[in-house]
Amino acid sequence: MKREHEARIERVYSATGVVESMPVVMSFPIGAQVPVIDVRNIHYAMLTNSNFNRFPASTSVHIDQSSFHLQDSDPDFWVNAQRALTQQYEQRVLPELTARGGAAHLTIAGFAPIPMLMKLGALIGDKTPATILDLPGERWLWDTREACPEPSYAFTVPPTLPREVSVVVSISGRAQHPVGRDIVEFQAVAPDRGIIRKEAHVQQFRTNFNAFLQQLFTAGARVLHIHPATPLSASIEIGRTVLPKAFEEVHVWEWQAPNWKSALRLK
Repeated sequence: MKREHEARIERVYSATGVVESMPVVMSFPIGAQVPVIDVRNIHYAMLTNSNFNRFPASTSVHIDQSSFHLQDSDPDFWVNAQRALTQQYEQRVLPELTARGGAAHLTIAGFAPIPMLMKLGALIGDKTPATILDLPGERWLWDTREACPEPSYAFTVPPTLPREVSVVVSISGRAQHPVGRDIVEFQAVAPDRGIIRKEAHVQQFRTNFNAFLQQLFTAGARVLHIHPATPLSASIEIGRTVLPKAFEEVHVWEWQAPNWKSALRLK
């Protein structure tokens, strides 16, 4: 039975189109909400979402900061959380990518404040192929309904912008507009918390947001202040898509009613 099982697994792994992917999971508290992520659920979602064309690698990285000693309302949270995440990435994720020649495939799942999700995306970047998961309340499983609504996005970028602008991103809800700078908004036509429900929706968002960033650069923006209301997957993708050679500074803010609070700097 053992030999038969090994032979069956070998056939699956050697099949054309099958990809081995390393799970990278991150959890930080959101306010008083403490996330509990079972990596086994991530493995199951990887297999099910891909119709068994994507298998978890033997190594996985769980950056588990669910018991982090500060909440995101604490003024010291962002400096300490960003340092903890960067250290974990450099000590655990980066060596795995280096050992695999930098061409490994990643499956990324995160439950954390939006700026921390963006920071994870920025650390990983867009050079490593990756699949981003969402819908933790539905065991990270994509919606398989044929009638699942397709999200659509809208943005208008003027031909000329000042060097420093505020970028409002309204996907999971309508983000409040900050004051003090010129504002450019990227928005879903129908914002909703569960708007991204398929893997294709993540790629669709990425394509549209990347086009938006390119127009910002063409119009003269070089310093971005991002004010997001975004789902988990879109938050990670924003960090991955910010053009590394285009923008001099990228700052992320967090909404803490009734004001926006400066959180962290991606670059």
